[in-house]
Amino acid sequence: MPRALRLAALALGLVLPLHATVAHAQVGVRPAREYIPMLDAPERIESMRVPELIDRLGVKKTMVVADVGAGSGVLTGPLALATGPGGVVYASDIDPELLAHITQRAQASRLPNVKTVLGTFTDPQLPQAVDLALMNDVLHHVADRALYMKNLARHLKKGGRLAIIDFTPAASPHKDKPELVVSQAQVDDWAAAAGLVRTEAFSLYTDRFFVVYTKR
Repeated sequence: MPRALRLAALALGLVLPLHATVAHAQVGVRPAREYIPMLDAPERIESMRVPELIDRLGVKKTMVVADVGAGSGVLTGPLALATGPGGVVYASDIDPELLAHITQRAQASRLPNVKTVLGTFTDPQLPQAVDLALMNDVLHHVADRALYMKNLARHLKKGGRLAIIDFTPAASPHKDKPELVVSQAQVDDWAAAAGLVRTEAFSLYTDRFFVVYTKR
């Protein structure tokens, strides 16, 4: 990362890996100024069924959790509340502007256990092993999904879990763009190659799959 950009990121309070790079594009991404209103839209948040989602994840006090591809931080706050002051939630994203937005949200909500992390195209760059990582509506934006999941698995504790929520191919709003569609079967294969075992699947949504993998 260029020195000037690294200094700017540090000024925003980001947790930076030694060799972090800022991704300027991924599959089907948009600038933060366009993303934030879309991600924070009331109808989208309502469709996410956040309280039930957090309940299904089984988040407990003092857990270390990663909100991977955190976006505007819609789930970061609820996860931080669930872990309590004794836990920590790492909000990882490739866009410093989105991470700055999350920092502002956390400060406004008085959630000091939220830490932002600047990730890369292929790795969320989490600074410590986590009990739970969540990718909600994110994986279809990753270019090299197999590599990303392999790297993400390395950040899980033994017995740690990775939850993936994404649109089914038939219900995807991007179904006219094959590069933005993933299936549960594909995710199962990528997870298995990363050394993860599917341990749970929830039918919380009619248009999305919600699966959990565990690191043995």
